[in-house]
Amino acid sequence: MDRVRFALLATVIAGLASAQQGPAYAPAENPFQSDYPFSLGQPIAVRADVQGVLLDSVTLTAQQEVRAGETVKCQAQVVGSNAAEKKATLTTVLLLEDASGRGLARVILEPFKAKAGKPFDEKQKVTADGSALAAATRVYLFVQVAF
Repeated sequence: MDRVRFALLATVIAGLASAQQGPAYAPAENPFQSDYPFSLGQPIAVRADVQGVLLDSVTLTAQQEVRAGETVKCQAQVVGSNAAEKKATLTTVLLLEDASGRGLARVILEPFKAKAGKPFDEKQKVTADGSALAAATRVYLFVQVAF
């Protein structure tokens, strides 16, 4: 009877531990390319492993009112961790698209470094066209990792 209880307890503990880890990272090619639904200010859950660089999320947030025909100051944020043994340089581009897949604007981040074995939370100031931000419903994400 004690063996059954012990086995049950071990199974429950293992299940709780794996549930706390969250969804797994999908292996991805370098450069990483994929499209996602887009909503300004909402994180895009990426969950990709690009040669040991784990990409968690990308967020584009307006820092001022979005007005059609005006350039809008934004903040781009890339969150993840570098599980590789070497420092990595990430180049990130967001291609904003409308519902039919037509390209509206390109948002390019400056390349940044992610230290080996460390998490990163890169925030950069960028600009985008207000009309594109208002019409965008999809984003095509491009991330290249160089060691």
